[in-house]
Parts: sequence; structure tokens; C-alpha cells
Amino acid sequence: MTFGALVSAIVVGLVAGALGRLAAPAREAIPRWLALVLGVTAALLASVLAVLGGVDARSVGLPGVVGQAGCAGLTVILVATFSGRRHPSR
Repeated sequence: MTFGALVSAIVVGLVAGALGRLAAPAREAIPRWLALVLGVTAALLASVLAVLGGVDARSVGLPGVVGQAGCAGLTVILVATFSGRRHPSR
């Protein structure tokens, strides 16, 4: 993975993490910093999995960015949805 691909994954992860938190139905369930960290981590993981799958990571292309953003946004939405503060029924 090149430096450009690494920077791209971080930037895409930050943006997708922020947008994923806005799109989550329970967006108050996780703090902003956690959404950003989850977004960056998921985007980096998507890049690593792409490299392991045989994708050429020397250049950052549209399919790579879309994959990173999709993985990051989906991760944030799922974590925000399923880690919501649960209130016991009365």
C-alpha cells in the first residue's frame, strides 16, 4: 500500500464516518470521535483486504474509494444502530 492509498483511506474514512453517523437512526448512541475512528479503521481494513485479494493498490481509483466509503459508512451505521442505549421496558 502506497502513502497516497493510506492518506486516501484516512480521508475517506473520516468523511464516511461522519456521514455514517448522520445517517444512523440512533446517531446519539456513539460519540463523534468513535464514529470517526470506526470510519478510518473500516476504510483501512477495506484497503488491506483489497490488497490481500489481489487488487493493485499503487493507485487510488474510484472503485477503491467507493469500497472504502461503503465499508466505513456501513460499519458506523451498524455500530450506532446496535449499540444504542437500551432502556428496560416498564
